[in-house]
Amino acid sequence: METTVPPITRTLARRLAPLLHRAAYALWARYPDQLPAGPRPPCITVKVDGPLHLRDRGWQGGAMYGDIAPGARDALLALMADGYSVVARSQRTDQKAVAAWLEQHGVPAVADTGEPRAYWMDTTRVLCTPRALTSPFEVTPYGYSHRDWDTTTAHIRTTINRP
Repeated sequence: METTVPPITRTLARRLAPLLHRAAYALWARYPDQLPAGPRPPCITVKVDGPLHLRDRGWQGGAMYGDIAPGARDALLALMADGYSVVARSQRTDQKAVAAWLEQHGVPAVADTGEPRAYWMDTTRVLCTPRALTSPFEVTPYGYSHRDWDTTTAHIRTTINRP
């Protein structure tokens, strides 16, 4: 037996969804009271393990070691030069170590200070954070199948409709 949703219910759901979404985020202590005004650069979230840090010697207690993944440095710098903001997301307890590791590999980065924010708008530095910020695209070793940075960068630009 098929059930259909009455049009009035669909209309009501469409109108309430944004209000419920805002209310849920308002309950989250780290969400800012006011969203940033004006246009925002498209933000790309990149999981640290896999796309950036190969972790070829295992977890090592969360230590950042070794080289950056092939093509990652050039891809991040090119995306930021083209007006994208980039968030490097990791559950490590020391985000300063992640930022220092990126800096060591030639990628300008800063550790999250924990200030309330929903977006990362700086296109000159990568934000290293454990938080999930608003982003239309996330590069992970699972989900979107990240194989190499040339393919991933092309996919990001196509998905977000930017040349």
